[in-house]
Order: sequence, then structure tokens, then C-alpha cells
Amino acid sequence: MNLIIDIGNTNVKVATFKAGVLIDKEIVGYSQLIHCLNDKTFEKGIVSNVGNEDLEKEVVSLFPFLISMTSGLDLPIGSSYSSMETIGKDRLANAVGAFVENPNQNSLVIDAGSCLTFDFIDSNNCYHGGAISPGLIMRFKALNTFTENLPLLTTDSANLVLTGANTKSSIVSGVVNGMTSEIVQTIDRYRSKHPLLTIFMTGGDSGFINSIVEVEKNGIFAVENLTMIGLNAILNYNDK
Repeated sequence: MNLIIDIGNTNVKVATFKAGVLIDKEIVGYSQLIHCLNDKTFEKGIVSNVGNEDLEKEVVSLFPFLISMTSGLDLPIGSSYSSMETIGKDRLANAVGAFVENPNQNSLVIDAGSCLTFDFIDSNNCYHGGAISPGLIMRFKALNTFTENLPLLTTDSANLVLTGANTKSSIVSGVVNGMTSEIVQTIDRYRSKHPLLTIFMTGGDSGFINSIVEVEKNGIFAVENLTMIGLNAILNYNDK
């Protein structure tokens, strides 16, 4: 049994895999993680951290069967990325997850979370990199933080329209339609270079965004646990 721990910016995802199959997954707060792990039975595990280094150190010290996700681990894919030591662990895991789901094919991973990221893996199973821009929540917060009068909104604040008839609906239109257009245009540009391309959508806001983008584009696969699938593959690949 493999244990996968993904420490994010606000919470922790904990999953178990058996023979490459996801058995269960739960989301817990930072303070609940140790208690959660004490109830788990596993043979080996991996910790990926983008939000809390102290928590990662504590977990690894308490559970010796765990390894940390680092750029020093071996990967089942190649890479032409020039700064592997600084790349986000979630981006690497997503790339490996796409390889697991779609080997020997061109894949573009779109992760709609705190940031909006794009990552490309070619048909030779080589990771090339991609792009990073603000996610939905970050865009809403930026408008509120860097202006005097604009309120802090969410996607639930108003109906999504093209032409906002008031400040709230104008903000939602600008943020959501802007992000959607960014995704659709990026897909178009990748498909112009790689006509045989599979699109994977993942991340906390993927369900919301995918429901809009699918109107514009077909052939997009929503894979909620792509990051966890990738981390599990990396764990197995380093268990030699």
C-alpha cells in the first residue's frame, strides 16, 4: 500500500494506492495531518509540499517510510526543462500523471488551482515546461488588493455574463472570461503545433473552468487526482 501526501497552500490531500489504483483520498487541515497518518497502514509513501516546509519535516521524521518529493528523485519521463531544482513539485507530478494516463502521446496539463499552470509532455515522454499565471482566486484578490474601491469577489458572487451591468458582474466577467479565453487560446496554440494532443484538466477550480471551456473545446479530460497519480508513479519508480 502506497501513501501519497500532497501538502498544499491551505490543506493537505492524503491518498492511498494499491497496485496503481487509488483506494481512497481525504482532505485534512495542517493540524489534523499527524492524527490522520497514525490511522493509516502503508508500506511506503511520498510527501509533496508547496505550502508548509515545517510540517513536511515533522511528517518525514515521524514516519521513516516516507520520502520527500524533490528534483533529485528519478522520474519515469525525460525532461528538457532548464531549472529542475526550482520547478514546482505539483507541475512535475502532473507531467508524470499525464504520462501514466497517456504514454507515448503529446499531452497538455492544465492545472487550475492557486495558480493556472500549463505543462507539455511530448510523444517521446519528454517534459518541456509550460506557463504559470494567476489562478481564479488570486485574480479576484489582486483586483481587491491593488485598488481602492473594488470588492473581493468569488465565482459565486454574480452570474457569469459577457457584459457586466454592475461592478460585481463586471469583475466576474473580466476574471472568469479572461481566464477561460487564456485557456482556450493556449490550447489552440499548442494544437496548431501538435495536432494530436490530449488535454488534461485538474486542480481545485478545474470543475468550474472545465464546464465553461468544454463549450469551446472538445477532447478535454478532467482528471481530479492527476497530481496524486503522478506522485504515486514517482514513488514506485524510486523504489528500486
